[in-house]
Amino acid sequence: MGFVERYGAAFGRSKALLLRMSGLLAGEQEAQGAWITDTTGRRWLDLGSFGVHLVGHRHPEVVAAARDQLDLMGLSGKVLGNAEATRCAEALIGIAPAGLDQVAFANSGAEAVEMAMKMAALSTGRTEFAALRGSYHGKTAGALHLSDTYAVRSPLPLAAKVHFLDPEDLDQARQVLAGGTVAALFAEPVRGEGGVLPIDPDRLAALRALCQETGTLFALDEIQTGLGRCGTLWRSASDCPPDLLLAGKVLGGGLVPMAAVMYSGTRIGGAAGDPVVLASSFAGGALAGRVGCAVVDVVRQDGFLDEVRRLGESARKRLGELLRDDPRIREVRGEGLMIGVDTASPGVAGQLVLEAAKHGVLLSFCLSNPRVLRVYPPAVIGQDDLDEGLDAIAAAVTAVPETLAVPADREAAPCP
Repeated sequence: MGFVERYGAAFGRSKALLLRMSGLLAGEQEAQGAWITDTTGRRWLDLGSFGVHLVGHRHPEVVAAARDQLDLMGLSGKVLGNAEATRCAEALIGIAPAGLDQVAFANSGAEAVEMAMKMAALSTGRTEFAALRGSYHGKTAGALHLSDTYAVRSPLPLAAKVHFLDPEDLDQARQVLAGGTVAALFAEPVRGEGGVLPIDPDRLAALRALCQETGTLFALDEIQTGLGRCGTLWRSASDCPPDLLLAGKVLGGGLVPMAAVMYSGTRIGGAAGDPVVLASSFAGGALAGRVGCAVVDVVRQDGFLDEVRRLGESARKRLGELLRDDPRIREVRGEGLMIGVDTASPGVAGQLVLEAAKHGVLLSFCLSNPRVLRVYPPAVIGQDDLDEGLDAIAAAVTAVPETLAVPADREAAPCP
């Protein structure tokens, strides 16, 4: 039985069919830097990975820290305090905006969102939430209801009401928050799954001001944008300090699932210490803490963020030049190494993923806006490899039939 057949037997025929259609007939086996090698020895340039691998696959410093920790301890025993988790919390507090002086660890971004929701409800006594149009905050029950285009598809009801706000409509936000029923407003500085849509910093600042006026907690979801992905430690938290700051993806260094909520102990109070609703069997372990510390060290190294900005500018410029005036491409946008290629239709985007795979480049589309492809290179990619990957994307575009480009008057409206 071949790999795809085994995969289908274990995970479902539809997933196996997608692999077969994409020509991905072997399983990934090892990885280093920007490259993944499959079981046949073929190498793939990884420009996707859901934004996890900013420091690349198996970064030597992160791997060395993990190996050293494995000789000592993995998960926490949960009765004693854990030294490595404490060090990681201290490292995160050291790079967080002033006033965010405590940390709660989670195993995933969605779990961190759920923790932040519970903290907000417990500390404010309110039971409603707000999020932005085009938002995505995860697939667990609560986080899914904060995700604009996915909320209506949730198979589980949520008792808490969620208001979706247009970030350009401050009057709407003022009206919703003025009621004094919203515990927290959740905002992504760049709506990644919504189509890599950056939000103007002034708009975020205005939303934060409205939160302060109405006693609403302001929660910045920097799970995709934080820890260097946009070319700064935080895309917005440093300039627009939140009450709750969420980190993840990059924090796990490509080795462990890990996320965190940084918050103000004074603002949140004892709500974050309720073990009944906030404790975790696995989060805050020694291995994850050691890896998280190593990741913070890497992204703070001299030149790391400069390289993210340089590579990002180079990639957006090159893609813009290669795809200029192509009817299948609307726009190339983004910040740092968080790049979105807005295509003419979901059909174009889907075919482009398949064509890119034929050229050995792995891409993915935005979950809430499948017309947009994510191009998320790691910061450790060499310029030659990056250029090779971008040239392959351009070649893949030319292989997509122009008939898949839906006329503007027939396509669905994009997220605002």
